Amino acid sequence: MSNRAPRTPSHQVREEVIRAAIEILDTNGPDGFTVRAVADVAGVASMAIYNHFEGMNGLLDALWKEGFDGFASALGTTTGNARSDLMSAGLNYRRYALSHRGLYTVMFLHTFKHFKASAEGDYAAAKAFQVLENLVRNGQREKLIRAGNSIDLAQLVWSTCHGFVALELKGENFSTNTDENYDALLLMLFEGLRA
Repeated sequence: MSNRAPRTPSHQVREEVIRAAIEILDTNGPDGFTVRAVADVAGVASMAIYNHFEGMNGLLDALWKEGFDGFASALGTTTGNARSDLMSAGLNYRRYALSHRGLYTVMFLHTFKHFKASAEGDYAAAKAFQVLENLVRNGQREKLIRAGNSIDLAQLVWSTCHGFVALELKGENFSTNTDENYDALLLMLFEGLRA
């Protein structure tokens, strides 16, 4: 009879590695993000990252996809009221970034050497943008948002929200009241896009 401990199921190892990677990115940022650090926090051998993700790029791709899938869900909460939905998307953009700092870092704030998203990763990112573009189109249909290319207008919304949030995450946002200032930014943005 063998005294060997039972093997951890593959899906569980994968989940633990992703959890550990997010924890490291949340607390230490990209500087502490190494195969060894992730393996140590996950309680697995370094080879597990190569076996389950084909290395660091595969792990980053998994984080990228998870980040954009969650981001799309956060932005896509709809009530049927175009103005309310657009404002909610703007507020949820910031909430998601602040509560998922590690994933947001992978998605937008740090260029990891040799990392290129897979086709599935690119699709996840495009899907998140599509959610925002659909909200803009709904606003155009209801004559709340001015006529124009919905991709260009959605890019304006995305860029504006990202700029504020990126400065906040980097500790370079000097607002006296960050919440109020972000609300004012959204109002200013949608006033500028008004039909």
